[in-house]
Amino acid sequence: MKIRVERDASVREVLEESFPETSKTHIRKMLRYGCVSVDGAVVRHPQFMLRAGWEVEIKKYKDREGRQQKAPFKILYEDDILMAVYKPAGILSSGRTTERVRSMFGMVNQYVTQSSRGKLRAYTVHRLDREVSGILLFAKTEEAKFFLQEHWTEVDKRYFALVHGIPPERQGTLQSWLKENARQVVYSLENEVPGAKWAVTRYRWLDSYTWEGRKVDVPGEPASARPGREASPAVPLRSLSDADLFSLLEIKLETGRKNQIRVHLADMGCSIVGDRKYGGGQDDKVKRTIRLLAYSISFPHPVQQRRVHVETRMPDGFVWIGQTHEY
Repeated sequence: MKIRVERDASVREVLEESFPETSKTHIRKMLRYGCVSVDGAVVRHPQFMLRAGWEVEIKKYKDREGRQQKAPFKILYEDDILMAVYKPAGILSSGRTTERVRSMFGMVNQYVTQSSRGKLRAYTVHRLDREVSGILLFAKTEEAKFFLQEHWTEVDKRYFALVHGIPPERQGTLQSWLKENARQVVYSLENEVPGAKWAVTRYRWLDSYTWEGRKVDVPGEPASARPGREASPAVPLRSLSDADLFSLLEIKLETGRKNQIRVHLADMGCSIVGDRKYGGGQDDKVKRTIRLLAYSISFPHPVQQRRVHVETRMPDGFVWIGQTHEY
């Protein structure tokens, strides 16, 4: 079934007007399960803007394209030109997927190509360190990729980081020149030298925790509404040694340099838990999974006059050092 759009409106509004007797829940399912497409591309986001004169195609669930192509990764947002996915720690952001090495680009590109029957492919917009988990953005057209990269200063990226100790200030800005040595280790410099790049990282303290994920009662700080592993009473700060104290920080990037967050937090004396490359968790009891999660991204849409906000929740056990779940 095909519908001709009579006025500029969101795809949700067009579907509700075209199917007045259909429930809003059913319309959301039509979008979620890939039954709605525009110009051959599946549209899943309800606020995707349609223009007058465009044609929308509605297919039954069993007849939709790519119905047998299930993504081997978690899709957080998708429309006809963009896709935001969840990247687990330990997987490369870019590069080809082989039998021995997996990359998000390889998996996303295969999914997009097969789902569109060869009409589209994936383009890498930005990267996350291999050890970092969280939201990764891809474009389905070269134009969308270039637009986002040219407007990258308008992108808001936020992270959760679990670090050793408590930062000296509850919030602040970390900045330095960063340079990479021959061993691929990034380090800070006070002054600019050839090859160095300026980096700015903002942080905000949220909570402190024990080894078992119990909240710590930090004097002078109100209790956060962010839940810990359980609702047991907070542990007094004075009863803990530095080795048993961890803090959850929210990080906002002003620049996007390689290993930037990891280096800046280590410079502050609060290395990320599990980040052995930059001093976090030399103890064998700390798993090498780095507790750094890219949990939020907001960016201008390349085609529509709106901003897109994508967010993923903090995994269960993220603040509990003694657990074994991989992120």
